[in-house]
Amino acid sequence: MFGGFPFEEFAGMHGHGRGPKKEVDNKRYYELLGVEKNATFDQIKKAYRKLALKEHPDKGGNPEKFKEITAAYECLSDKDKRELYDEHGEEGVKQGAPMRGADIFSQMFGGGAARNAGPKKGKSV
Repeated sequence: MFGGFPFEEFAGMHGHGRGPKKEVDNKRYYELLGVEKNATFDQIKKAYRKLALKEHPDKGGNPEKFKEITAAYECLSDKDKRELYDEHGEEGVKQGAPMRGADIFSQMFGGGAARNAGPKKGKSV
């Protein structure tokens, strides 16, 4: 209790007392392409090209499999998306990056940094 206020209960109700972190599937894209999680961009690209030739619908491949490997490649070949996928899985990539405090402030107040709103004092136009 904090100053007569049951802080622990309040914190638990508003997300501060979250339980264990939910397990995310961040292996599927790597498995689809047949590469390790520490694969380089070149290894990912090579694996995708090989699979894309095999699974391309115009070459008699499976259209659904082709879509899956293309989605995996698009995610893992982009540094930011790959980091998001590694941390939050496919759902995280689909939903986008979680906002941080500075991002929210920036969005609410138009940037947060000093903006050029016109001529500086003492300067003529």
